Amino acid sequence: MRISLDLRREFSNRELFFKLIELPTRDLIEFLKNSFPYVSLDVEDEETGLSRLDRLANHERSLQEELMESIALLRLDEENERIVEYIVYNLDESGRLLVDKAEICQKFCVTEEVVEKLMESIKAVGPDGLFEGKVVGFGGRAAYIQPDLIIQADLSIQVKEFTVSLERSNKKAEKFLVYLNGLLQRRKEILIFLGNMIVRKNVDFLLGRVSYPSKIKIVDAAEDLQLHTSTVCRAVSTKYVKTPVGTFPMRAFFGRNVEQRFFLPLLCKLLKENPDSTDEQLRKMLKNHGVEVSRRTVNKYRNLIGGFSA
Repeated sequence: MRISLDLRREFSNRELFFKLIELPTRDLIEFLKNSFPYVSLDVEDEETGLSRLDRLANHERSLQEELMESIALLRLDEENERIVEYIVYNLDESGRLLVDKAEICQKFCVTEEVVEKLMESIKAVGPDGLFEGKVVGFGGRAAYIQPDLIIQADLSIQVKEFTVSLERSNKKAEKFLVYLNGLLQRRKEILIFLGNMIVRKNVDFLLGRVSYPSKIKIVDAAEDLQLHTSTVCRAVSTKYVKTPVGTFPMRAFFGRNVEQRFFLPLLCKLLKENPDSTDEQLRKMLKNHGVEVSRRTVNKYRNLIGGFSA
C-alpha cells in the first residue's frame, strides 16, 4: 500500500513529534497523506494481521442495550427508572440527546435538577462521550478499529511498521526523510515500551486469571521513558491495544481513573454477598480481586449503585 505525501506544510519539530505520538494508526496515515505529498509511505498490507481491523466486543449491541444493562446497577426506583429509560431511548448512536431537558421535565413532572442528576448517573456508568455526541462503537459508528498495539498470546508485542521513502530526490526532501523516519521509529519504540509495561503489570489479566487490569501511573511511565507526562498522555489517549482477552483502549491500563466496565459489576457482586461490609472491608476485598482503589472511591460508587454505606 503506497500513499503519496508532500512537504508543502511546515511543522515545528515539537508540533510534528506530538502529532505522530498522539494520532492513532489510521489517523496518522491520513495525516501523513494530507500533509506531505512528495514522499511515499509504505504501510503493511491488510493481510499481515497487524493491520487487520478489529471489532470491540460491545459493537454487537446497541448503545441503548449497553446502557440499560449498566443502569440496572443503579437500583433506581420505578419512577426514576422510567425517566432514565426515556432518556436512554432518546439518544442517537453517538450519545447525543435528541430531546430537550424541558420536554423531559414536562413529560414526567419533575424539575430540571432531577433530570440533570439522572443524566449524571447514566453518564457515570456509560461509555466515554455520552451526552456530548462523542460515543463510538455503536450503530453506524460501530466502525472496525485498527489496534495500534498488539499483545500476542505469548505476550510478545507488535506495532505496525511505517516506511517513508522519496518520490523524487532533492536535498530538502532527503533531510526531511531522515527526520520523519526517525520520529516514526521513536513512536514505535514508545508504543513497544508502553506495551511491555502493560504486560509486566498485567500478566494475570492478559492470561485471563483476573478480570480487572492493573493501572500504570502515567508519571511512572513518563519517568521510565524520560518524557513529560503530557506526552505519555498523548501516546495512550486515543489508541487501542489488542490482547489475548479482548481489545481495549490503551487508557484502560494507564492513569488513575476507575474502569467502570470492570469495576461496577464486581462491586455489585461483593455488595450482594457482603451487604454489611464497611467501605474499608470492601476495598480490601476488591484488592484481593486485583482492583486497587481508595476507600473514598469505594464509597462513591457504593452510593452510586445504592449500596448501604457503612
